[in-house]
Amino acid sequence: MSGCSEPGLLPVDSAIKKLLDAVAGMPNRETEVVSLRAALGRVLAQSVQSAVSVPPHDNS
Repeated sequence: MSGCSEPGLLPVDSAIKKLLDAVAGMPNRETEVVSLRAALGRVLAQSVQSAVSVPPHDNS
């Protein structure tokens, strides 16, 4: 996962490490529970999964 054929681009492994290093240095890593309306423009702390199985086609 480190191949990169274009000059000047970072290999994927290096880019991931750089990103994780930057996030680790962020001062506020606390999470909070907010309403759906208040969540606009925010980043999720964990994945969300539906409690209902929805088929991958129109339901109407």
